[in-house]
Amino acid sequence: MTGDPLHTRLCEEYGCEVPVVAFAHTRDVIVAVTNAGGIGILGAAGQETETLRASIRWIKERVGNKPWGVDLLVPASFVEGNKEDLEAMIPQGHRDFVDSMMKENGIPMPATKRAGVGLGPELLRHSREQLDLLLEEEVPIFASGLGSPAFFLERAHAQGMKVWGLVGLPRQARRQIEAGVDCVIAQGYDSGGHSGTIGTFTLVPEVVQMAEGTNTLVLAGGGISTGRQLAASIAMGADGIWTGTIWLATHESETEMFIKQRLIEAQAEDAIQSRATSGKPIRQLRSKWSDAWKAPGAPDPLPMPLQPMLVSDIQEGIRQAKMEDWMTTPAGQSVVGIHSIRPAAEVVYSLVEGAQDMFDRMSGAPAGA
Repeated sequence: MTGDPLHTRLCEEYGCEVPVVAFAHTRDVIVAVTNAGGIGILGAAGQETETLRASIRWIKERVGNKPWGVDLLVPASFVEGNKEDLEAMIPQGHRDFVDSMMKENGIPMPATKRAGVGLGPELLRHSREQLDLLLEEEVPIFASGLGSPAFFLERAHAQGMKVWGLVGLPRQARRQIEAGVDCVIAQGYDSGGHSGTIGTFTLVPEVVQMAEGTNTLVLAGGGISTGRQLAASIAMGADGIWTGTIWLATHESETEMFIKQRLIEAQAEDAIQSRATSGKPIRQLRSKWSDAWKAPGAPDPLPMPLQPMLVSDIQEGIRQAKMEDWMTTPAGQSVVGIHSIRPAAEVVYSLVEGAQDMFDRMSGAPAGA
C-alpha cells in the first residue's frame, strides 16, 4: 500500500495524528485521548450549564489547540409541553408498575435529586442553552448524538465550529450530508447508547457512497474496539472511527469499578437494547432493570421524555443505594474487546498499532517494516 492509510482526511482537516474519535462522559478521558493524538468528544447531554462550562475550560487548559468537542442531544422525536401536562400523560398503570417494582425489590427513593435536567422535559430547551455556551466558549466541534444538527450549521460555521451528526439510518445520513454537516457518524446497530437497526458493515459503506464528492467526512461507529476493526473501517472508506464503550474501562473513566469489571467479563450478547431508560432504544449492559421491563406483564416503555420522567426517581434511588444488580451503563457489543483496565492513551496506541499491523499484512509487508 502506498502512503499511510491511517493518515485520513480527518487527520488532514482536523490536525489529529490518528483517525480515532473517543466519546466519553469523563473529561479526563477526553484529555487523555486528545493528547494521545485522537479526538475526544465529551458527552454532556443534560449537564448543568455551569458544570459544562467548567469542564470545557478545564479541557481547553490541558489540550491547547488540539481538536476536541462536545456531544449533546437534540432529538427530533420528542413529546413537548410543560411538565404538568406531560406528567398527566403518564398512564397510571405505568406508575403502579414502577411503584410495585420499588416495593418488591427494596428500592429506596433517592435522598437527593440528581444534578442537571437529564433526559426529561427540559432537555430540548436546555440543549439550546448549551449550544449557546459552546459558541461562547469556542468549542471546536459540536456533535449531535440524537437528532439532526442542521439547524445549527449557520451559527456554528460563522465562528469556525465544526458540526457533526450521528445517524443510524441512510435517510438520516442523506439529509445531513445534503444540509452540509461537516462529519456524519454512521453508527451501526451494535453500538452502545442510542442505536438503530442496521449493522455497521451495512450502514458505513452506504453512507460513504452518499458522501462521495461532498465535503462531508464519514466516521464508522458501532462495535469497534480493536485495530482490526479500525483497519476494516478505513478499508470501507470511512475517514476514521467513533468509539465509546472501550473508554468506559480505562483508568481515567469515572465508571464505577464494579461496572468496569462487568465490562471486562461481558460478552457481546450481554449488551442488549432497551427503551426502559430514555424511551428510545439504548444498548446497555443487561441488568435486573432491563429484565424487569421485559418481564411478562410489564408495560411498554413510554416515548421520550415521558419514560425518563417516569423512571428518574427509581433509577436515582438504585444509583444512590448502589444496587449493583440493578445498575447498568450504555455499552455496545464491542465489550468483547475489553480485557483489562488500561490508560486511555494505551488504548489509542493499541488501536493504531493493530490497524497498522493489518494494513501491513494486506500489503504483504512484514509487520513493523
